[in-house]
Amino acid sequence: MTITEYKKKNGELVYRSNIYLGIDRVTGKKVRTTITAPTKKLLKTKARQAIADFEANGHTIKPKLVVKTYGELAQLWWDSYKHTVKPNTSCMMESFVRNHLLSVFADYPLDKMTTPMIQMQVNEWASKANKGATGAFQRYGLLCSLNRRILQYGVTLELLSFNPAKNIVLPRKTRVKAKDKIKHLDQDNLKAFLTYLSRLEPTYQHMFEIMLYKTLLATGCRISELLALEWSDIDFDEAQISITKTLNRYRTVNSPKSKSSIRVIDIDQATLKMLKSYRQQQRLEAGYQPKIVFSPITDTYAKVASLRQRLERHFRLAGVENVGFHGFRHTHASLLLNAGIPYKELQHRLGHNNISTTMDIYGHLSEMNKKSAVSFFENAINELKV
Repeated sequence: MTITEYKKKNGELVYRSNIYLGIDRVTGKKVRTTITAPTKKLLKTKARQAIADFEANGHTIKPKLVVKTYGELAQLWWDSYKHTVKPNTSCMMESFVRNHLLSVFADYPLDKMTTPMIQMQVNEWASKANKGATGAFQRYGLLCSLNRRILQYGVTLELLSFNPAKNIVLPRKTRVKAKDKIKHLDQDNLKAFLTYLSRLEPTYQHMFEIMLYKTLLATGCRISELLALEWSDIDFDEAQISITKTLNRYRTVNSPKSKSSIRVIDIDQATLKMLKSYRQQQRLEAGYQPKIVFSPITDTYAKVASLRQRLERHFRLAGVENVGFHGFRHTHASLLLNAGIPYKELQHRLGHNNISTTMDIYGHLSEMNKKSAVSFFENAINELKV
């Protein structure tokens, strides 16, 4: 170690040496540092300490990540995860982490997170679900998965030597939630609702709402898909609507729910004619042609909450059950199934990933088809010549 004397401006004499610490494990470069001390003995002591600190920091001069609690690790994971999902998913996951994981584990030191402790908590979530607790407790499997991902992130950052949630056993659901009845408008209620709409005063507000309801009914689209629809997405020559985007809860546009949700839907001539008429009225009302199909005159995108309140009022005045916006989608599926549409075609119109999803959700709605199966059998038997 070469030591040199150095006189400061105030005349004080100090000793200085340029110390080699080693190869930085992160950058791969040689690391040196300059040590200054008032005595040679102290300089040598500081030099040994600098080398020890370099080794203790993992042979790097990069700041060492210090995370002591589960809450701190969860925040690091969230900062990385939140940009990988769509806004609606991000909002839901943030709620799960905040209300159910952090409320339990936030203050736990990472080195105190053990498999038995986590297993006890998972068992408690499962017990609440099996006793009838609703909400996130019914999805305790997702809570367990989120917790495992957070702790695995700690392993990736070398904050944990192993993932204590890796071998957690997920308890079986002993209380199976009854399948919710698909809310849709049957023929009588649909007829009553359409009759009610035809009697509304011919204001632009009513025209806007009627067009929205009838387009939902004619296409089977999700409300978020229609509210993001632009006029350029409608091909009036081919009578088709292209679904390529969706409106999220923050009233910004992102890609649809899945790749299968990106689709082209054929529409009937009556709906096409209504859309043309509505577009002309929209242009007159706004004084220009908005690019968004279902755009309020005073804003770019409609507020789902306000539209939902209006819909609930119309259902009430029409004297029919409130099936919500999604009820139009279910009604669309029911009408097509009872008209004999193949499940594969319905899958495409609704934008489902798998045909099994379509059959599982809507199979029981095709009651008329089930009954007509007897007629098909009878006809087939009668045509046989015995």
